[in-house]
Amino acid sequence: MAIDVNNPCLFCNLPKNLPIQAENDLAFAVYDGFPVSPAHVLVIPKRHVANYFDLTSDELAAIQDLLVIMKKQVDEKFD
Repeated sequence: MAIDVNNPCLFCNLPKNLPIQAENDLAFAVYDGFPVSPAHVLVIPKRHVANYFDLTSDELAAIQDLLVIMKKQVDEKFD
């Protein structure tokens, strides 16, 4: 993966072939490449923001929807 030195955000420079586990219009979920637990999932907004508190209410709802989906998937895969 090549890092864009003009945009050092790790989430904006994810590999194009990263297996997306769940997605909606505003966010997507992937398993972490360097997990701290077997079910370590990242839910990432599609719009670049400086931090969680800069997300819109629609983006927060979209992330919450993916959290619910991924919780079910993680429970099925890792329990």
